Amino acid sequence: MDKPVLKNDVMADGSRLFLQLPQTCPPSRLLWQIVRFGGLPTAFVSDWVTGEMWMDFRYKSQKFSVHNPYGVEYWFFVKNPACPEDILHRLAEYFVRLSGQDSG
Repeated sequence: MDKPVLKNDVMADGSRLFLQLPQTCPPSRLLWQIVRFGGLPTAFVSDWVTGEMWMDFRYKSQKFSVHNPYGVEYWFFVKNPACPEDILHRLAEYFVRLSGQDSG
């Protein structure tokens, strides 16, 4: 599998949107996948009516957030926009593979 192309959209709060993927699993399953990968969840806020949620986790001393603003895709953010690219690629490759979006 080729490395996913990472986004470099810096938000108003300074965080970086680095990946967008279709929402192919419910947030509870995504939380389990983050733990399985080695991430440490630190916050989970969900609107059980609309299905929108925010999830925060730590991985390799970096802070990450996942949001699904429209209930159809997950947006992945890193708090530190200068986070090493190899960490972002490792996360992106894992979530792309789980979402079924890889071509390999």
